[in-house]
Amino acid sequence: MSDVVIRKLLETKLNTLSVGVPTAWQNVPFTPVAGTAYQQVTILPARTENPTMGDGFKREVGIFEVKLFHPQNKGSQDSAARAEVIKAGFKRGTTMSEGAVRVLVDEHPFASQGIPSGTWFVVPVSVPYSADIQG
Repeated sequence: MSDVVIRKLLETKLNTLSVGVPTAWQNVPFTPVAGTAYQQVTILPARTENPTMGDGFKREVGIFEVKLFHPQNKGSQDSAARAEVIKAGFKRGTTMSEGAVRVLVDEHPFASQGIPSGTWFVVPVSVPYSADIQG
């Protein structure tokens, strides 16, 4: 159940930064519109950490990845500007909570090198997170 809450908290935060930006959510039908920028969301979980014994506490860690798709051959300014919005919105120390789940952005988000892909220029933005779960 904690995976559902982690996804909800991260995606809700992204929604506040993405007014008017079409978003391809994981396992939800989406058809890109040629020439219109959009973003694609993926959660890349890593191995669960168990920093304590016997008290039901665990720590889920991973990367919240937002791939930015902008039209190919139009320069990188728009994708760089969008990446900065996401990085600023998920700055190190950002905390989101619901019930027994507390998600923390524990490292600065970073944008990777843009990659041409068909008619798109794709820039992955990675948000490292950890989620402390008591229960």
